[in-house]
Amino acid sequence: MDTGLIITIIIFVVVSIVILKIVTKLIKAVLMILIIAFLITSIFGFFTYKDAVELKDNLESKPKLMLLQDNEKIVAGFVATDFEEEAEFLRISQVAEYQNSFKKQDYKKMLGNNQKMFIIDLKAFDLVDEKVNFNGKELSKNFLYSVLKSNDPISLYKSETGMDPALNGISDPVEFKSQVFAALFSEAIEKKGTFFIFSEYKEKNIIIYPETAVFKFIGLIPTSFIKKMFEEAKDSAINKINQTIKG
Repeated sequence: MDTGLIITIIIFVVVSIVILKIVTKLIKAVLMILIIAFLITSIFGFFTYKDAVELKDNLESKPKLMLLQDNEKIVAGFVATDFEEEAEFLRISQVAEYQNSFKKQDYKKMLGNNQKMFIIDLKAFDLVDEKVNFNGKELSKNFLYSVLKSNDPISLYKSETGMDPALNGISDPVEFKSQVFAALFSEAIEKKGTFFIFSEYKEKNIIIYPETAVFKFIGLIPTSFIKKMFEEAKDSAINKINQTIKG
């Protein structure tokens, strides 16, 4: 047999073996990556579900402090235990105390006897020109946004709607803003469920204290993945969580 042909065959066989080994290693590496990704996704999904269940229980029955911030300033808030009962709306003096602690990032002091604290940036709310039910009247989100921004929210509300909050016993401007905040929060939860909290936390529009491991990890996960996980959980307990929160 021709020596050149033999050398060519040997080279072909060697190259084929090398390529086969490389391909085999690549396949193993890809499979390993897929397995690891599956395990991470499964673990994340489990703990997210666990956190969602805990969050649902907390939102449903435990005292929680909900604060609204705008430009790093606490402007309104309320404390709620059972969504079937009326919340305790914060007043000027209370918000001033929270603001002092907020400047120092003393979240432990702010939490007090509450089980959970949510500090929500005004940017978290979808302030498109949609209607929201507030005190039995359909008002645009843009108008409610203006109320939250106003230095004299009660007068602004009276001039726009002809209704006087004082008739309902509300004369404190911060207490009135707190009611507006509660209406926007309820609308967001009704519309998006717990996904509102998870997604806006990822966007750094919500500070949660105390913070669980999953919330710390969630910043690394694409929002689209989180959204898909919630959307695909229609027949799971997470869907029941959203329905429960809606009341």
